This record gives sequence, structure tokens and C-alpha cells, in this order.
Amino acid sequence: MSEHPTIEEVYKRPEYFDAVWSKSIEYYGVTKQSIVCMEECAELIEAYDDRKRDGLTDGTRSHMVEEMADVLICLWLLEHMYDIKGCDNRTRHPSPVEACAALIKAVSKILRYDTEKERLDGLADAAEDVRRWVMLLETENGITDEELGEWVERKTVRQQRRIEDDK
Repeated sequence: MSEHPTIEEVYKRPEYFDAVWSKSIEYYGVTKQSIVCMEECAELIEAYDDRKRDGLTDGTRSHMVEEMADVLICLWLLEHMYDIKGCDNRTRHPSPVEACAALIKAVSKILRYDTEKERLDGLADAAEDVRRWVMLLETENGITDEELGEWVERKTVRQQRRIEDDK
């Protein structure tokens, strides 16, 4: 990836980002990566709740940025694992907590019951709503694309090292 990509550059799937996370899907498998995505949504809910409770401190802001980056990576993973890219969003939850909870529920249903079209549509819908909320949280909390991009890059490099170290 470039020295400090913006989140738009990262989300356009630069070759490096795409290769690392594709290897991650292959290495860990769809089920494990899906579970990690649910966990990351739960961690974003926690970061959001901390910010609401404690206000926007350096610590709560840093926690939000890190968890938002994790969730953006997870949205990419889900799109690629379940081929749900580019689906329109029909549901708009009133809070990021509800949007993340809907995504967790959609992934859970797929893991339990399989990938019927209705479930995939629900996952696509939930993923788009979470993406919308991440971008709103970015604006509301004065988080820049560059900050998110730096976190995504850091996490991508760390993931590549994990896969290499495990081999």
C-alpha cells in the first residue's frame, strides 16, 4: 500500500490489502473469519458506548478509530467471502449499536443456517448500514480518512506477519 493511504484508497482494494486479506480468508477459513467479524462489531459497540459514557477523550477517540478500522476490514472480508459487494442498503438503523447488532445477527444466521439468498441480502443490507454508520462516526468524532487508513494499514501488515509466523 502507499505510505499513508486514505480509507477510500484502502477500500478500493489496493493489491497489497487485497492479497493479505484474501490469504487470511484462505488460511483461517470463512467460518473463523466470520466469527472474527462478529467480534469486531461487538468491539465497535463497546468503543461507541465508552465514547458516549466518557465523552470524546484521547483514549475513547483512539479506541473508536481502531475499532472502526477493524470493522471496515471486516466489511471487506464479508463482501468477499459471501459475494455481497455493491448491494443497496434498505435498512437504516437509528444507531451504530443497532446496525452492528444487525450485522452480528445476519452473520450468525448464515453460519447456522447456510447462505440462502434472503440471508445474503440481509447480510448485504446490514453491512451497508454499518458502513454508513462508520462514515458518520468518522465525521461526528473528527476522525480523518488518513487516521483510519493508517490503522487499516497497520492491521494489514500485522495480519500478514501473523500468517507468515504461523507457517
